[in-house]
This record gives sequence, C-alpha cells and structure tokens, in this order.
Amino acid sequence: MTEQMLAAIRCVDFLKRFDGREYGKAYKEYVQTYAPVFAEAVSAALQTEEDAPLNGLAEDLLNALEAAWKKERFWNRAAAKTSHKQMLIFYLSPMLLGMENPDCTQFAELLRDGWAARWPKAAYQIADQKTIKRGFHNVILGVDLDSLRRSSDDDD
Repeated sequence: MTEQMLAAIRCVDFLKRFDGREYGKAYKEYVQTYAPVFAEAVSAALQTEEDAPLNGLAEDLLNALEAAWKKERFWNRAAAKTSHKQMLIFYLSPMLLGMENPDCTQFAELLRDGWAARWPKAAYQIADQKTIKRGFHNVILGVDLDSLRRSSDDDD
C-alpha cells in the first residue's frame, strides 16, 4: 500500500500541468487515480489496533519518500525533494482535504506536521483545491486582466 501512496507523490508529471488552464483537469485526473488508494489506506490503518494508526501511516510514507531520495544521485536529491513537496502541496493535500472522510483531513495534517518535524526549513502549509485555483491570475505583460473586468453594476 505504501508503494501506491508513494507513487501518488512521485508522479511529478502532474506538475507540468500546474497552470491556470490545466490545473482543474489535472487535479480531477489525480483524484480519480489516487483517491481510492488513500481512502483504502486510511481506513485500513484505522482498523489496526495501534495507538495512533494515522501517525504510523504518515511516518511510513515519509520514510519511504526519504528512502526514495537516497536512491537518487546526490545532485538530483534536492530537485526530487522539491518536486515531491510541490506534489504534496498542489495535489495530494487538496485531495485529502476534499475527501468526505474527516480522517483523510487529519492524515493530510499529519503529513504536513511530520514533514515540518523532519525538515523544518522546508515546512509547508496545506489548502484546498479551490483556494489554490483562485491563486491563478489572468495576466498579460504584467497587467492583471481580472481586475479590468467590469461588473454589471458599473453599467448603470
């Protein structure tokens, strides 16, 4: 199960589609592909008799991620870490926050907190997909075109 979850973070091809036009479609594809994997992993972890099963699941995923970085050539490790962090921020965390199960939200928070504990200088925040999507601006040559749109109230 950890390998499938790790694949959701290591599929950095989605980062190429992180722009105002493609992000919505890419996010939907990501959710269709990986939401069942994480839903199953979270529910399976909660059925164990451990004290903090989601903490253990988050630690296992972060350990697997760190082990994958160690397999990279040393000059590629920082780039891989940055790409994986972007996948956590732009795709995985919003997916987990958007899932109906509140345990998935808790898992996203545990991943964020576990990351911050291991790599405090590279800590990140999580947000839902709508918040991230609102961050894209329609700009040409530095002019924000969204600010030039007229509202129907201006026509009076």
